[in-house]
Amino acid sequence: MTVDAGKPAAAGALGTQDLHAHSTLSDGDLSPARVAALAAERGVQIGIADHVSTRNAERFVSSLAAVERYLETIEALPVFVAGEFCWCDGMWRDLPAEVMDRFDYRIGSNHGFSLPDGGEGSPWWKRLPAAWEGRADEVMEAMVGNLCRMVRTMPVQIAAHSTLTPPALFALEPDVHAWWTDAREDRWVEALAESGVALEISNRYRLPHDRVLRKARQAGVRFTLGSDGHTEAQVGRLEWAVETARRVGVGDADLWVPERRRRG
Repeated sequence: MTVDAGKPAAAGALGTQDLHAHSTLSDGDLSPARVAALAAERGVQIGIADHVSTRNAERFVSSLAAVERYLETIEALPVFVAGEFCWCDGMWRDLPAEVMDRFDYRIGSNHGFSLPDGGEGSPWWKRLPAAWEGRADEVMEAMVGNLCRMVRTMPVQIAAHSTLTPPALFALEPDVHAWWTDAREDRWVEALAESGVALEISNRYRLPHDRVLRKARQAGVRFTLGSDGHTEAQVGRLEWAVETARRVGVGDADLWVPERRRRG
């Protein structure tokens, strides 16, 4: 699907918006009010984007009633109202349109990806399962294919920590370009450009890598910066993301900037 382009960024906007932070409403350490206060202390606009997913019913926002309570809580704060939806969980398909429309923006994340044998892969795999040993390239192909389908299918505006790659692959070959080949990067950038989904530069995970960022900028992809902060030390911290953006030539004009919806 194609999403809205957001509003133009103001001069000097780079590094002033952290559009990916978590609170105690999912798996963060800080209350929503503390996230908002900490962002103000650190001089950034913040988007609270807690996990909206059934994959962890105890910790995540995992039901329609919970989503409605979540929205009421976040809407009362001077923050962007956002949610992080998981590609491998169908909750984003099931929520009513009027509920989805209450988010200022929605984030899509690859927390798991389908494999050709019907199983599910993980970007956090430290070891490949026995059935996939010696088939690392197939795992990588599946992951990239899932990412491309994610931005073309999900009703999201931002793709978060998208190039997160299983450590099991880096144990075999530490060079990121061995896995993120030119062809795979090009497929990913094409999917982003066609869908209009913005590419997050993640301060927490320190990715994407420079080559894919430069390709994305050349293709006209928009960018956001996110701390993916869960703790006091992380929320509102964008130093690495800003430095990386500048290094690859991303400036104010390349940013995707949300607008706060009118409340009430």
